[in-house]
Amino acid sequence: MRLNNATTTLAHGLGSSQGRLVRIEVFIFLSTLIWLLLEMFGSYRRRYSHRFLRVFVWTVYTLFTVLIPCTIGLLQDSLFRDQTFALWGTVILFIQLSSDSISVYSIQDIEQRKRMLVQHVLQIILVLWMIVNGKGHNKCYSATTWMLWIWSVLMTYRKSRALSKASKKGGMLEHSKVVADYMMVEHEQTSQRVVRTNQSTVSMMDRYRYIFHGEEELASMLPIAPQYRFELKESTITIDSVWRWLDSRGDLAENVQTMKDVTLSFTLFKLLKQRFCGYQLGEVGLPKTKDFVFHVLMSESQSQNASNGYLGAFRVIELELAFLYDFFYTRLDLESRTYLGCLMCIVVPFVIVWNFISGAFSRHYHRSNMQQRVNETDVIHGATIVLLAVWLIVRVSTGFCHRETTKWELVDMIQNLMAGRTAPYVNSIANRVKKEQATHLLWERKLGQYTMLLNFDYQPCNAPSILSLRLIEATRQGQKPGKKIKLTEEVVVHVLSQFKESSGHLENGRSALARNQLGTQFSWACKLPTHTHMILAWHIGTTLSIDGNEEPLTGDRLVAKSLSDYCAYLVAFVPEMLPDHFCDTQRIFDVVVMETRKCLAVCDTMSSRCEKLMMMVLPDNNSCTILEMGAKLGRELKGVLPEERRWKVLADFWAEFLLFLAPSSNAEIHGEMLAAGGEFMTHLWALLTHAGIVDRPSSSSRTSGEHGS
Repeated sequence: MRLNNATTTLAHGLGSSQGRLVRIEVFIFLSTLIWLLLEMFGSYRRRYSHRFLRVFVWTVYTLFTVLIPCTIGLLQDSLFRDQTFALWGTVILFIQLSSDSISVYSIQDIEQRKRMLVQHVLQIILVLWMIVNGKGHNKCYSATTWMLWIWSVLMTYRKSRALSKASKKGGMLEHSKVVADYMMVEHEQTSQRVVRTNQSTVSMMDRYRYIFHGEEELASMLPIAPQYRFELKESTITIDSVWRWLDSRGDLAENVQTMKDVTLSFTLFKLLKQRFCGYQLGEVGLPKTKDFVFHVLMSESQSQNASNGYLGAFRVIELELAFLYDFFYTRLDLESRTYLGCLMCIVVPFVIVWNFISGAFSRHYHRSNMQQRVNETDVIHGATIVLLAVWLIVRVSTGFCHRETTKWELVDMIQNLMAGRTAPYVNSIANRVKKEQATHLLWERKLGQYTMLLNFDYQPCNAPSILSLRLIEATRQGQKPGKKIKLTEEVVVHVLSQFKESSGHLENGRSALARNQLGTQFSWACKLPTHTHMILAWHIGTTLSIDGNEEPLTGDRLVAKSLSDYCAYLVAFVPEMLPDHFCDTQRIFDVVVMETRKCLAVCDTMSSRCEKLMMMVLPDNNSCTILEMGAKLGRELKGVLPEERRWKVLADFWAEFLLFLAPSSNAEIHGEMLAAGGEFMTHLWALLTHAGIVDRPSSSSRTSGEHGS
C-alpha cells in the first residue's frame, strides 16, 4: 500500500509543471555532459584500443543520439513558451550537430545518413515551432536564438555533405570512379610524358602522375566516349607537379620533406578509397607500381631519417590511414579553414554569447511564470548562463585544439599556394605535423599479443554479456589477450626489408626457410590444410623455442616472438583479417583450445607445459592435431638449430608469412579497425595495395585450395 502511494506521488510530481521543468533541466544537463564526453574522448579511440574505452565511447555515442532528440521533444511538448526555453532548444539542437571528432561510430552508420538527415530536419522544424511561438520581447535573446537556429541548418547541411562524401552509394563512389578510370590509363600517359621530357631532369616522382586534387570537379562532368571514362583537365593537380613545385620553393625548404610526405599520403588515401568501392585497380600488375613502393616510398632520400627509408615509408602509410580515419569517422576534413570560415567560427560564438549576456541582464529579460528559485537564485536564468558558457568554451577550445585538422590544413594551404593565394602560416602548420609524427600521436602503434600455451585455460566470466543482452560480445574459452606491446622500429624495418628483398613476391614462409637452407627440412610445416593451421602450429613451435629465457627480448628474438604472438592474436580476436573464412578460423581456434586443455590439464606453469609437449609421443603427420604439429615443429627447431640461428630463421619466417597474409578483399574490417587503435596488418594491407598486390599468389597457397581472401 505504501509502495503504491509512493509511486502515485512520484508520478503526480513528475507530471506536474514543476516536475516537467525539472525533467527538462535534467535532460539538458545530461545532454550537455554527454556532448562534453563525446568531444573529449571521441578522437581517442584511434590512439587507444582498450576495450573499456571502446565500450565507453559506444555508450556515450548511443546516448548522445537518443537523449538530445528526446530533450528537444520534451521542450516542444511542454507548456512553457518563454524565449528562454526556445533558446535552450536551439542550443541543444546545435550541440547535436556540432560534434566533429566523431560523426559516426562505425562505417555501417554512414549508409544510414538519409535516416539521420530526416531526424535532424524534423528536430529543426520542432525548434522553429518553439521559436515562432515563444513569448517575450527580448531582442538580444531573439537574435541569439535565430543565429543559432540558422547555424544549425547550415551544420545539418554540412553533416549531410560529410556523410554523403564518405558513403559508398554517394560521393565516395563517384569521386573514386574518377580516380579508378584515370588509373586505368595513367601508366600510358606518364610513359609518353617521360619520353618527351629531358631524361636528365626527370625526378623519381615524374613517373607517377597520381591525382592530388581535382577529382571532385571531374565527377560532376559526363564521361567521354568511346570507353566512357573520365579524363583529366588542366585544373587537375597531380602529385608529381606538387613535388616539383615544392622543390622550387626556397622559402619552404626547411619543411619540404614534411610537405611531400603529407601530400603523398593525401594522394595515396584517394587511391586507397578505391578498395572500399570495389573498383578494379588499374595499377595492379604493373612493374612501375612496385617500383613506386621500393624506390619512392622506401627511398632513403624520402625519409626524415635518412638512414632508414623503411620507417619513412611507414610514416607515410600512417598518415594516409589518418586521412582515411578522418574521412570515415569525423567531419574534420570539412572544417572551413578559409579566413571567412575562421572568422565565422571565432567571431560568431562571441557575438552569440554577448547577445545572450546582454539579454540575460537587461530589463527586458522575460521571467517564466513558473518560478524556480534556490536560495533566492533564479534557476532557469542560471541554467541558461551555464549552458551558453559551456557551449562557448567547448566550441572554441575544440576548434583550436583539434590536432587532427593540421594535416588537412596543410593540404589546403599547399593548394592555395599553388593557386597563387596566400598561406602565411604554412611553415607553422608543417612544424605541427612534423611534431605529431615524431611523437607518434597518429595511431596507438601497438601489437596485440596472444600466447596459446599461456592462456588456453582461461575461463571467461560472461556476466556482462548476458546482462547486456549480448550488446557486449561474449568472450570464448581461452580467449584472453596478452598485454599489447609497442610496435618497435626494429619490427617494422624487419618486415618491410623482407618485402623489398623479395622484390614484392609473397611467400608463405618457404622462401625464408630456403634462404636459411632449411626449405626441405621444414617444408611439411608450410603445407598444412589451412592458413589457420599454419599460424597456430608455427606459433606453438615458436613458443616452445624460447627455452624459458627470461632475458628482455631483443633483435631477432623480439621480431619472431612479437609477430608470432600477433598472428595468434589475429586468429583469436580479428579472424576477419586472415585469409580463411572467419567462422572456420574461430572453430579451429576453439578446438585447439580444447585439445590443449585436454593434453596439458595437469600442467600449471609455462615451463612444465613446454616440457610435456617436447616429451610427448607424436603420431604420424597425417593424424596429428595442430597442438601435436606445433610440438613436433618446436622439437625440430630446437634439435637442429643453435639458438641464435633459430631466432634468425623464425624472424625471417614470420615477417614473410605476415606479408603473405596481408592481402585481402575485405576492406571493411580494415576500416572498422581504424576506430579501434589501428592494426599493423592494416598498414601492411595499404602498403601492398600501393605496390599493386591485392591477392596472394596461388602457387604459395595451401594445398587444399583457397577459401578466398
